[in-house]
Amino acid sequence: MLKSKIILLFSFIFMVSGCDLIDPEEPGALVPPTVDQDAGLPQMKITVAHRPRLIHIETFGEPNNPVLLLLHGSASDYRPYLLLQILADKYHVVMWDQRGSGLSERITEDEITWDAVVEEIDQIKKHFSPDNPVTLIGHSWGGVYAALYMSRRPENVRQAVLAEPGPALNGDIFQSVKNELFELNLAEKVYNDLAWNGEFLSAKDHEQMDYKYMMQLKSTMMNFFCDKDNLPPWPIWRVGAYVEYVRQNRLLQEKDFNFASGLDSFPHKVLILGSECSALGYDFQEKYHKNLFKQAEVVLIENSGHRLFTENLEAILQALYGYLDEYH
Repeated sequence: MLKSKIILLFSFIFMVSGCDLIDPEEPGALVPPTVDQDAGLPQMKITVAHRPRLIHIETFGEPNNPVLLLLHGSASDYRPYLLLQILADKYHVVMWDQRGSGLSERITEDEITWDAVVEEIDQIKKHFSPDNPVTLIGHSWGGVYAALYMSRRPENVRQAVLAEPGPALNGDIFQSVKNELFELNLAEKVYNDLAWNGEFLSAKDHEQMDYKYMMQLKSTMMNFFCDKDNLPPWPIWRVGAYVEYVRQNRLLQEKDFNFASGLDSFPHKVLILGSECSALGYDFQEKYHKNLFKQAEVVLIENSGHRLFTENLEAILQALYGYLDEYH
């Protein structure tokens, strides 16, 4: 086992270095550097939870167009969603790696709260669309965050597309289905020990955690794909392992949360996308999430699982254009 891990590690190092041997202790050897480590990356400073942080961010389209904010899912960054820059023909599309994720600056435990999520989206919205409501597209955990933001700031949202939002729109749903969705037990000590130094993780610790988490991506989910032995592509730069750990821990501890409070009075139609194969797919969204909204439509994305954006982009765009054009 140890030998296979060493071989895998060195295979990765050779792959990213063009066959030049790299010391894994060097910053950036295992995973790409974050924006605070590489000033050449597109970035922006925002202040959330009283902490100024740098985020990795890009925009597409004319600034005078209506603003569309893309909220990426868990264990991800915005790289897989770059295909959606095609929407820049009608929108000013804003994509960013959420604080602590992707190539954005790493954050501490006290900055990872539900209030901070709303504050972060507020900061982006105020910068790019201070006077007009925005369109939200959120996938997986990004869909949960979009729903949370809509519940807190309904006046700031004109359109919302939730692509397979996870089972965390409220505590009742999460507690009833969590054991059916995940192969791992998130409460086990081995996963909690990922945060061995709490908020005092060093940059090197974060790099190692993120690298290890990325290596586990193929084994931590179940019932999310059409073919578990041949997973569809999901090209990311880097995960934010510490954010994943803290967020999942909060869900296990806070059983009475409700991110969907008030969504039954949200005045606009919401589009929900559900894939054919995922446990969070069409049937799940119809059963658990559709009725949380005053007006929602669930669209089936065939021949895809939870990574539907890289599995059936044509069907995604067809559904998006049909919905977005209603309000554009």
